[in-house]
Parts: sequence; C-alpha cells; structure tokens
Amino acid sequence: MKNANIAILIDMSEMDNIILNYAKRLDESHHFNSIHLVHFVEVTEFPKEILEMYPDLDQPIENMIAEEIEEYKNDCLPHCQEKIKIHVHGGGEMESFLEWMDEQSFDLVIIGKKSGSHGSGIFSGKMVRLLSNNTLFVTEMARGDIHKIMVPIDFSNYTQKVLKLAKTSANLINAELVPVHALKMSLQYYPFVKNKEELEKMLEKEVEKKFEKLKQKTGISESCLIVNAGDQHISKAIYDQAIFQSIDLIILGNKGKADDSDLLIGSVAERMIAHDRNIPVLIVNK
Repeated sequence: MKNANIAILIDMSEMDNIILNYAKRLDESHHFNSIHLVHFVEVTEFPKEILEMYPDLDQPIENMIAEEIEEYKNDCLPHCQEKIKIHVHGGGEMESFLEWMDEQSFDLVIIGKKSGSHGSGIFSGKMVRLLSNNTLFVTEMARGDIHKIMVPIDFSNYTQKVLKLAKTSANLINAELVPVHALKMSLQYYPFVKNKEELEKMLEKEVEKKFEKLKQKTGISESCLIVNAGDQHISKAIYDQAIFQSIDLIILGNKGKADDSDLLIGSVAERMIAHDRNIPVLIVNK
C-alpha cells in the first residue's frame, strides 16, 4: 500500500487523536501520497435551541467543522501538512456520502472503532458492508507499532491476494506474519466419527498440503498456524488466538457476491470488528 491515497474518517471525538496518531505511524513506513481527512455531517443545520444560545453561529456547519479539523491536522500531523486535504460532506445523506467515497477511489479508508462502552459499532458494520475500499478499523486500544500481523486463510480464490498483501505489509514494516487457519470440526457434521483425534490429524494434514501449494504460489516462507474452532464460531477461535499471540493487526478479505466463504463479511470479518474486539482489522476488498 506504499504511495497510496488514504482517507481518514473523522467524527470529532477523542477517537480522532488515536486514529490520526496511528495514521502518522503508518505514514512513516508507507509514505502515503495524500491523506484526506473526511467528516460526514449528519445534521444539515444547527438546532434552534443552539442558535438561540449562540446567535453568532451564522456560518455553515461544514465551515466550522473544517476549521476544527484544521486544528487536528496541525496538532497530530505536523509533518504531513503538504499532502493533507480536508473534506466535510454535508447534507446528512449517507448514500450520497458513500457514492462520493467510491468516486474518490481511495486505496485505504481508516475508521476509528469505539469500544462497547462508548459506541455500538453500528457505523463500523455499515461502512464495511457498503464501502468498496480497503478499510482499516483502528481500535481505542491500538498501538502505533505493528510487530505481528495475523492473516486468516480459508484457501478460497481470494486467499492468495490477501496473503500477498499481508506479506508485503509485513516486509514493509519489518513485522512478523502469522497465517492462521481455523478448523471447523463440529461433531454435528461428523456424527458417526468415533476417533475425533484421528479426524483432526487428517484434516490438519490436508490443511498443511494446501498451504504448501499456497506458499509456492505466494513465495512466503511462514508456517500456517492451525486452530481447532470446535463448536465455537471461527471468529472467536481466530480472535482468541490473536490475543494469545499478541497480534497487533489482523488482515482478512471481504467477499464478493459469489463467494460464500466462512472467513469473510457476514461471518468472521464482521464479527472481528464487533464493539468488544480490540485488535485493529484491515479488511481487503476485491
């Protein structure tokens, strides 16, 4: 994602400082071409009560917000001034805003994801379903340094692209890459199996064979971590392993209409950006 044009969604909260500082650290290694600070205005004008209290508020909301974002820019991104642009999208129409976002063809969109105590995650879920851009969800607990990147793989047609991007990113920032595959071996699918351990070993060997072929295609040298999801959802098995491995970033793919993989939006990816998950997630689109 070197020399990319990125957008950072600003919501005028304390979360902005976190994602701007995170973006600053990314820029130090990726050297982005341009950084666009974007805010979507949900209201079209100040409420009557506010105008009565502050009669001097005679300028458009968009102008006032742009001025405040300008201060954010100066405070958090002092060394990136020449490549920063500010966009305040007014009107309160989400559909129009998303159309504008698509027209810009950003290589990466960065969104702050608040915890369960401060935000519901509804906006994040909506964005990941509707945006066609690669989207990075930065959490309140995110660290600026990325030392370990986890990439869940499912051996679908899309896996190769995601794995290559993850490897490129890891090389760029000198991070460790951790490919992981979750075995879904619920006994409801194998009701007549007597030796569960033997079945697990058989499935693991099959995964290892597939991964060896994938290594040849992608040129990676890392081994694949195999996790048995059991009866739990794949997303929980992967996330628990990410916590155990002290992962700083998870990279996974978004599915197309013809892709029913269990490792994509609607299942693992969407659950991975739920309000109670604290690891940053980069979702790669086709």
